[in-house]
Amino acid sequence: MMRWLVCALILSAGAATATPERLTMSEDRLVAATQTHFYVRRDIVDNLGSYYAALHDQHLIEISLDSGEATRAWPLRRMAVSHLETDEFLMPGQVTDRPGETRDMVAILRDAGAEPLLPSDRALQDVRLEDGALMRGQAQVLSPFGIRAAGRAQLGILRDTYPPIESEAAYLRADRIDFQDLYAEGDWTCRLGSGGQMLFRAGQRIILVPLMCEDATLSGAWGFHAIIIENTEN
Repeated sequence: MMRWLVCALILSAGAATATPERLTMSEDRLVAATQTHFYVRRDIVDNLGSYYAALHDQHLIEISLDSGEATRAWPLRRMAVSHLETDEFLMPGQVTDRPGETRDMVAILRDAGAEPLLPSDRALQDVRLEDGALMRGQAQVLSPFGIRAAGRAQLGILRDTYPPIESEAAYLRADRIDFQDLYAEGDWTCRLGSGGQMLFRAGQRIILVPLMCEDATLSGAWGFHAIIIENTEN
């Protein structure tokens, strides 16, 4: 979805005549796992209602393989991006790091004893979405409600980092990301992402399924991972 956003900006920049809607995009990329947790790098981009500027934050998120809930989060980088430093649209743009605490992702993963992952679409064979539900073969593994619950369990850990913007003045300042998707209610429209992962532990096979969803208001899109746990013992 991040790649889609970048492509959309490139295609629109030359011919854009109107200010776009302010949108927030979030995408999780698998980076490592232990026998109890997996780790994703979460990229969050707020286009600030502009074709030429954005705020881009990165976080490392730890997620329990058993509960599916995000348990810890570490800020990695906070950036302001300008794609129009000259008279021409630039991609990649000019990046300026914004102030704030940041952590070393490699050091955190080393301390956790996490093994790096190489996600593959082969892990997603026989997995699909059907009428809003997640299917594995002929079996439903998550209902549409279950998908929303799984997403909020993983996205909600950043609620304190991105509280709702309460005033028009704060919204217009555009100095922090408006991650309103964390609070989205109602139905979600989802699709399978790319780069799943199959993990194994004693008596279990675990499939991490990347999903990209948006709410009915089309205020943005966000990614997370559904977890399918299958017993392998007879």
